[in-house]
Amino acid sequence: MRIISFLFFVLFLFNSGTLRAQIEDAEYIFRELRALDGTWFMPTDRGDRLEVWTRTDDSTLTGKALRIKSEDGDTITLETMRLEWRSDSMITYYRSVRGQNQNEPVAFQLTLADEDGYLFENPINDDPKKILYRLLGNRELQVTTEGQRSNGRATKNEYVYEREFTPGTGEFRIRGGINVHTLNAKGTFPTFGGPPEFSPQVGWELGAAYVFRGKGSFLSLNLEFGLMGRGSGIVSTFADDTILYVRDGNYNTAWFMVALIPELTLGRDSRFSVMAGPYFGRLMFNQAKGTVEPGGENKLFDANEDLKKNDLGITLGLQYKLNFGKKDLGGILGLRGNLGLSNLDNLYCANSDNTAFCNGSMKFVGASLYYSVNLVKI
Repeated sequence: MRIISFLFFVLFLFNSGTLRAQIEDAEYIFRELRALDGTWFMPTDRGDRLEVWTRTDDSTLTGKALRIKSEDGDTITLETMRLEWRSDSMITYYRSVRGQNQNEPVAFQLTLADEDGYLFENPINDDPKKILYRLLGNRELQVTTEGQRSNGRATKNEYVYEREFTPGTGEFRIRGGINVHTLNAKGTFPTFGGPPEFSPQVGWELGAAYVFRGKGSFLSLNLEFGLMGRGSGIVSTFADDTILYVRDGNYNTAWFMVALIPELTLGRDSRFSVMAGPYFGRLMFNQAKGTVEPGGENKLFDANEDLKKNDLGITLGLQYKLNFGKKDLGGILGLRGNLGLSNLDNLYCANSDNTAFCNGSMKFVGASLYYSVNLVKI
């Protein structure tokens, strides 16, 4: 009977075109599965349930499912497992349960590997027929089994484990995106016809981040750094003593940015996370284009010196896990709002002795859309 079952299983493997198409990069997928290495635990009413995986070599993982009795602390082995990568397009999961199948292992073939997990199937086995492993970062593991009992009743079991005895982990990410910013003016300025008028302008950003993910926690900490190009349209005319100043064009600025931003994932299975934290920017250069009067080497006249060099602010954002392509690059699509807190005016009130005409402020406000990936997975 076992020989017949094995022949049916082999026939299924060779005739499943979908199977071959989904695991065309078995070596890469098995490298991802090595993240199982370690001890995973789940508290239950009958005692802790554990899965313990060990990396035997570059193509083999061995594991055990255990239960620790709550009444006396004894350990019971529920099943043994083995993961093998033995060819360019095949990864096999072997499961052996005491008292089932004459204690011989049952083979399950990897049929699907995507952002929803790693699916192993054996359609001729009754219970289970499907085993789904889903790694939620380096902290949590979901194991779901589906099958059919002898009476025809469908079964489904789900186990959610947390990694045990493992310190916090980190990711090194890179990102790129676009933004829209403008300078926002408030207060009194010594100008003709009202305060300076600013308008939005499209910018760019490139950066990197180290993300520290704590053990078994939904809270992460992002240390970010990079370059951001942000600008603003400007229309303003004002006089200081006998000098007439005209600014009618665009400020195009580049900043070196550093941010420390906590991030909170919205639930165990959620793709969404929210983040908020401070940023600091240092102005690298400011290129003013358009009508700029007067011009010259004097810093007060030079439009490139119109803004102060340091900017402190707050960023608030929403991120969504999103991968493009077949490989899991740890892709994240993000949207943020950026609120400057520092007064960047270095022109309008530069030489004014009258505070009544010099209590205005200019601050950058805007929004960013970006995409980031985990550099380790590229």
